[in-house]
Amino acid sequence: MSNNKKEVLDALMRAMEIEKETFDFYTGAEQKTFNLAGKRIFKWLAKSEEQHYLKLSELYTSLDESGRWVFYGGSTITLEPETEGTHVGFETSDLEALQIAMDIEKKGIAYFDELLQKTVDPDGRMMLQTLRDEEAEHLRVITEKYQGIKGGK
Repeated sequence: MSNNKKEVLDALMRAMEIEKETFDFYTGAEQKTFNLAGKRIFKWLAKSEEQHYLKLSELYTSLDESGRWVFYGGSTITLEPETEGTHVGFETSDLEALQIAMDIEKKGIAYFDELLQKTVDPDGRMMLQTLRDEEAEHLRVITEKYQGIKGGK
């Protein structure tokens, strides 16, 4: 196994670990909050991270066995619209969970940026860029919710 292939596989394994840890965090946050809007966002984030994990696992297997990148067209998981009656204020622990979530997503973006710098394969770059963009969208949604809560909305 070439050093470059091993480095990419190791990086993918770490990315899978990060996605799993993030999924676990969002699942726990969803279960702990009584706020319906918070549950909705954490559930969406958990499903999205699960999809990232599965795609990275598929990629790992493909690269390991055949040296080929797999196609990733982006997440198909949509954030359900907010319904009436979900505008209940968050508890402090929910705000803290959103702060942690923002930090997690920032680290995910940085990690995918790092992988992008190491990847020359065009298909690989496209896949990693899509994953990075989805993490940026997660950060946008979390930040928007956090700022809305801090502002009393």
